[in-house]
Amino acid sequence: MTTLNENLKNRIRKLMKPANQAQALQPFFEAVSNAVMAVEDLELGDVRDGTIEISITGLGGDNVEIAVLDRGIGLDPLRFEAFCQIDTEFKKDRGGKGVGRLYWLDAFRKIEVESQYRDEGGFKQRAFDFRLTDVEQIVDKAPKLAWRPEETGTMVRFEGLSLGPYKEHFSKTAETLKNYLAAEFIAPFLSGNSPQIKLTLSAVAGKPVEVFYPSAVSQLVIVGPEPLGPIELPSGENLTVKGFLCDAKASRGLDGKHQVHLLGNGRTIQSRKVDDLLGISQLEHEGAQGLTLHLIVQGDFLDQRTTESRTAFTIPEDELKAIVKAVVTDARKNFIADQVKKFDDMRRATFQAFLREQPIFAYGDTDEIFTSLPVGATTPEAYAQALVVPRMRAEKNRETVLTNLVNALVSGKQIPEDFSKIVIEAAGAVQENERTSLAHHAARRRVVLDLLDQLIRRVRKSKSQGEDVYHLEKTLHSLLVPMRRIGTDPGKWESAGHDLWIVDERLAFTSSFASDLPLREFVIGSELEDRPDIVLWDVGFSLGAVDEVGGIGEVDDARALSEVFIVELKHPGRENYGKDERIEDQVRKYAAAIMNSQVESFGRRRIKVSKDCQFHCLVVADFLGRLGDEVSGWDPIYNERGRQRRLGGKFAGVTIEAVEWDYVLDTARTQNRALLSAAGLQKPGKTKFVRHPEPDQSKEDADASKLLTGATE
Repeated sequence: MTTLNENLKNRIRKLMKPANQAQALQPFFEAVSNAVMAVEDLELGDVRDGTIEISITGLGGDNVEIAVLDRGIGLDPLRFEAFCQIDTEFKKDRGGKGVGRLYWLDAFRKIEVESQYRDEGGFKQRAFDFRLTDVEQIVDKAPKLAWRPEETGTMVRFEGLSLGPYKEHFSKTAETLKNYLAAEFIAPFLSGNSPQIKLTLSAVAGKPVEVFYPSAVSQLVIVGPEPLGPIELPSGENLTVKGFLCDAKASRGLDGKHQVHLLGNGRTIQSRKVDDLLGISQLEHEGAQGLTLHLIVQGDFLDQRTTESRTAFTIPEDELKAIVKAVVTDARKNFIADQVKKFDDMRRATFQAFLREQPIFAYGDTDEIFTSLPVGATTPEAYAQALVVPRMRAEKNRETVLTNLVNALVSGKQIPEDFSKIVIEAAGAVQENERTSLAHHAARRRVVLDLLDQLIRRVRKSKSQGEDVYHLEKTLHSLLVPMRRIGTDPGKWESAGHDLWIVDERLAFTSSFASDLPLREFVIGSELEDRPDIVLWDVGFSLGAVDEVGGIGEVDDARALSEVFIVELKHPGRENYGKDERIEDQVRKYAAAIMNSQVESFGRRRIKVSKDCQFHCLVVADFLGRLGDEVSGWDPIYNERGRQRRLGGKFAGVTIEAVEWDYVLDTARTQNRALLSAAGLQKPGKTKFVRHPEPDQSKEDADASKLLTGATE
């Protein structure tokens, strides 16, 4: 018969190496856990009567020294025999893995053990060095400690960290090590059910720290332990849960505020942040504010799936996530239900406000949509992010239903008796989808119009008070269309959005335009520096030569452009027009430069402008000063709210219309009111704009930013 021999060095070499601080501290935690069990084994009647003293010096230096002294049962013959056996099963029933001492050999350069224990009616001592060698790993030595008579206990000393991962990742400061120790034994510390532990820490840098457990943690508990659960698993096994509401300091050193602590054999294997699952940032209880939730989860299911290093579970990540979610859901329902209701009422109010601003996301029953949101979603950005994909799927499902209906009709198959009901439901779903899309479109336009209204009022007020309004005029221009930009540049496609529908609905989908640019930059061969406010040569389907919305389709550059739209904006309240600033002269100059020339379009292609091109020029201004005198003799239009002038001779194809800012705003609002009505929206109050300038913003940027944040009352 032959017995296999153990190669201890090779066994140690194959142990999992630490990759972070928590893992590097596990050998030390094993010594603390052994000390706790030794106190429990002494059968004092109450584990809280036992004591453990821990001293750590030299943190952050080359020679870390650790001493763990317990007043427990001591290393008696039975326990010493187990100590000498690799992979012992001595503490199997209590979650012992039998490998803690092996991790000591891997982590520390020098290990000493001393103990006094009861044996054969008296007290005995033993002391030895524990070494990583091929033979004689335990070498007896003379005891150093002076034990009191009839006292039992064990002292374990570690000196020097092994080179490599342990030295790299072991805590360098007293504060971090203190926090990790509290997290490792969070369950007994929160409940106060542990021996009295005195921890003394000193680092190479910083002041010494002295902490007493469990009081340092248990005194942070405001509510608890509260029995929760049990959480039933798919396997039929149960997990027990205890809930605590604690001072925020209880989460110090942990990632996040609210925590679920997953225990294996009484030790914290994983602490998981559940801020997003809980949703509520700050909890409270009887006047105590800013509390954090700690949930302790344990059970045989977790115990049996704890790795020997006590740093992980052998459980798939999706199962662990499901456990954590179930635990938090139970706590929300049975531990902090009142606070959850208050929080959800607040969320529901903000969500309804979000839907009023973004009705496109009301793609179904709003209660069902709200229930589907992540509990941590509390802002418009979070709502939108959570609903983009479900909304897309809902639209896809509607399309699928319609496709199936059409296929059923054209396939010749027998039509079911409830076919009419299916058709009605599908049509209703499509109509609802169209309504929400229209509501989103109308709501967005409403905000733009309210912004325009405020800006017009501000410009007029500033002008009447003698203030410089140039920067406000630029802002007004930029609201309608970006300044100093040529819309034909494909590289500027995203930046070429505009709101020209305000001045003429036909311009809503225009993309080929020049805004506040010299004529020489977009009219081939022109040297003129004159800057028309806006010149458009692609105006969707109404006036242009482009056959797709947005101007990205094929351009018929063989056919000369026959229509061009020019917009001139004069800031509200302006009166000081010079003799050389006649509208008619300006328009003639622009038309002469563009007529029978070429403009640059997408892909740098040149689009010809016909000799008899029709020019539609819209002037938006208050009829004041010389401009008012000029247009007073023109033909009245729009129930005399505007004026029109048709030029003759060489410019017979040029028509100029002049309207006031109030007319533009009123007309656009009337058109949008029809959209709001069709979308089923009541006419809302005016948008409330709030100023949020950055500290270093210029006056121009500040005025613009003040108008960019709006909320509907």
